Amino acid sequence: MSELKSYTISEFEKYVDDLRVSRDISLIQVHHTYSPSYKQFTGNNHITLQSNMRSYHIKTNGWSDIAQHFTIFPDGVVVTGRSLEMIPAGIKGANSGAICIECLGNFDRGGDKMRDLQKCAIAAVIRILADKFGINPETGIVYHSWWTSDGKKIGDYNATKSSKTCPGTNFFGGNSRSAFEKNLLPLITQYNNKKDSTQPLKSVESINDIIWELCNACIITDSNLWMKKCKEDNNTYWLCRKMANYLRGTL
Repeated sequence: MSELKSYTISEFEKYVDDLRVSRDISLIQVHHTYSPSYKQFTGNNHITLQSNMRSYHIKTNGWSDIAQHFTIFPDGVVVTGRSLEMIPAGIKGANSGAICIECLGNFDRGGDKMRDLQKCAIAAVIRILADKFGINPETGIVYHSWWTSDGKKIGDYNATKSSKTCPGTNFFGGNSRSAFEKNLLPLITQYNNKKDSTQPLKSVESINDIIWELCNACIITDSNLWMKKCKEDNNTYWLCRKMANYLRGTL
């Protein structure tokens, strides 16, 4: 079994860039852990929680290793799991050619409220992996809830047919195909993977783009607060704009 390692997004990007995987990969599965949830996360127990999930999957479920290849934590840290050379134990009927990503937390309605750092990290991780393996985010990203328990693809969440609500009925606004296209997909496509960009970068001017860049870089954790500050104080806006353009490489 592979060693469990933790990465920031910038470290993860370099890690993925250096990866050499012989298995054909064409799909990215998105899940939530449900348990453990935010209640079990202390801020410094990433490896412990990942190790505990590995132990449960092996000893209780009888699997050869932890189900997922990566887990994304509330603070945006990414922890490795199963080797990418192995297919995941993620979605029956959709494991061949897949990468399995778990987002730590319970994102069903009434569960955990996802932190901005985790939102940014989820979009970044998916985009980095999609770019690496030539996956179209519009067609190559799937939710567990889009399959039945016997492995049949239904392509959307159906309360009477889906095997699970995973990644959660409140995951980026819901676990349906329309919620994915409206809420998560735009964040994935907006994420700027600089080293793979073939087009000149445009400077950042709008407040939405400024806050997005700062959130991507994990400089801010409360996007709503800083959106409000930029709208109300011109000096704050210009300072944030300068930082965002520096991060984007257009300053």
